[in-house]
Amino acid sequence: MSTPDSLLRKENTPSVESISKIQLIIVISEEGDIQYVSSACEALLGYAKKDLIDTKLENWINSEDLYLIESLIYQPSHQTHCYFRMKKKNGDLVWMEAVLSEVKSSMGEEKEIVMMLSRTSDYQNSTDPDNRTIITMPTSQRKINGNGMSEDPQKDEDYSAYDLIEYLPNGVFIFVDGVIKYVNEAGTSMLGASHKEQIIETSVYEYIEENYHEIVEKRIKSVQQGYRVGQMEQRWKRFDGRAIDVEITSNHTTFKGKPASFVMLVDISHRKSFHKILQNSRERFRKLVQNSIDTIGVICEEKWTFINESGLKMFEVDNYGEIFGKTVYANLPKGDFEKIWIKVLEHHKGTKLPTFEQEWKTMKGNAIHTELVGIPTTYLGKDAVQVIIRDITERKQAEALMLQSEKLTVAGQLAAGIAHEIRNPLTAIKGFFKLLEREMEEKKEYFDIIESELSRIELILSELLLLAKPHQVYVHPVSVHSLLKDVTTLLETQAIMSNVWFDLKLKAEFPILKCDENQMKQVFINLLKNGIEAMPNGGTMYIDTKNEEEDIVITLRDEGTGIPEDIISRLGEPFFTTKTTGTGLGLMITFNIIKNHHGTVQFFSEKNEGATIEVRFKKVNSKK
Repeated sequence: MSTPDSLLRKENTPSVESISKIQLIIVISEEGDIQYVSSACEALLGYAKKDLIDTKLENWINSEDLYLIESLIYQPSHQTHCYFRMKKKNGDLVWMEAVLSEVKSSMGEEKEIVMMLSRTSDYQNSTDPDNRTIITMPTSQRKINGNGMSEDPQKDEDYSAYDLIEYLPNGVFIFVDGVIKYVNEAGTSMLGASHKEQIIETSVYEYIEENYHEIVEKRIKSVQQGYRVGQMEQRWKRFDGRAIDVEITSNHTTFKGKPASFVMLVDISHRKSFHKILQNSRERFRKLVQNSIDTIGVICEEKWTFINESGLKMFEVDNYGEIFGKTVYANLPKGDFEKIWIKVLEHHKGTKLPTFEQEWKTMKGNAIHTELVGIPTTYLGKDAVQVIIRDITERKQAEALMLQSEKLTVAGQLAAGIAHEIRNPLTAIKGFFKLLEREMEEKKEYFDIIESELSRIELILSELLLLAKPHQVYVHPVSVHSLLKDVTTLLETQAIMSNVWFDLKLKAEFPILKCDENQMKQVFINLLKNGIEAMPNGGTMYIDTKNEEEDIVITLRDEGTGIPEDIISRLGEPFFTTKTTGTGLGLMITFNIIKNHHGTVQFFSEKNEGATIEVRFKKVNSKK
């Protein structure tokens, strides 16, 4: 193992001088595990980054210096520094100067310590007389000449130095082997003593809280041997029993020819109290942000620099690394972000923050509808925008369902009125038409056309009445597989004539549905007929079933040209149809039946790749 003297000799070589300028950054957890290390570790210590990460910091520090670093890591402190020796890969020791800062991890509740290290040759051994602060206490037996000056000029200089130390605003102590040999006025006042004699020749451990004793003992020994130990925060006890927080700086000196510690104390009680208030306030704010049900994020230079837990869920990512530092354009078009930025800048001086709707995309490509508030802010001195985003996708879907329901209700009421008003005169027309048909056999082709159109009107009236006032529902357990087989058998002839084939893949096990069987058959007849008509050149109609945790899912897929997106949003509207001979009521009735059975229906389509219909119903715990 290298001695301090040998280390000093090595640090005079040119190669080491170049290395001493390199700074090393290490991030450790509260338990002392190394979580991050900068690449300078290889040049400085000879280790690769992977050698250090996920290991204990103490493994790489000289055992004699461990107390120095432990005293800083395991005590609450805002920022401080110290000196210690680290082990190099070749077995040598290297002196490091470290500045430590405590931070809260943005990824969770844990505390992290950031260490900024640089190699230093600025420590001294006790054998070096230039590093000693020799305190010569003044004496009252000074010989004064006629000019009022001491006959010994050196003693006047000593006395001036003594006065300077005596009236410093910070406490100054001199320890020899843990015994206080000197204290100035500020130190006396700091400890609440009425005079110095109460303190001098007492043990320093009487004033230091017990949990610091072991560390203080090691620091005193190191200082008296001439090593630098850096600053440290401790808690001391005053004579009145009150505890105070102090920041201590220790240096080597001699007192009456003996190695001693020259110690300066700064009372930081008010600073610690304020720091604690600030830390608590910051912690409350952090918890408020992290636990918010709304997404809160910061965007700087068009990249995500912060996002809370709700944001991870909304954008469908598993961890912060999947979104931090990523471009915001992965989640919305460039033009939209520019509009957000302009709106934020236009309204930031107003008393009320603007709220506007914005559609985003998750990292998995799913669209989400949101309400957004933007607030101008800064991030590391750069202009940024803080966004508060509320997912309103479910609300928008609910609004669409309510609108559709209102349309159905209005259409039903209208249909009832129209059907009743038309049906009575239509019955009379059909009766007289039959009488005329018998007397005018030569015009039979015209009568056939009239009869066909009258039958069509009757069919429309029947559908209108069904929509307005559904028939009585007979609900009982029905096998979905049997129902689908019955429907495909019924439509098989029409399908073959259109060169369409049914491909059934009934995967669900014992899918039982409580429903009105006739109404449910009507649902799938309507949907399958639409699928057949969507393939004028023929094709295959795929019918699948599957079990999910709570639902039975029936999927119908055709090989037609697909449904345009603007048409999908209007499917089920009263009297809306894309067929030249359609009424627009078939899908409306289908949607109503599914809704009355507490089911849902969704349409998916891509151009030239056909359409897919997904119908969902709640499971019934019975087997048929």
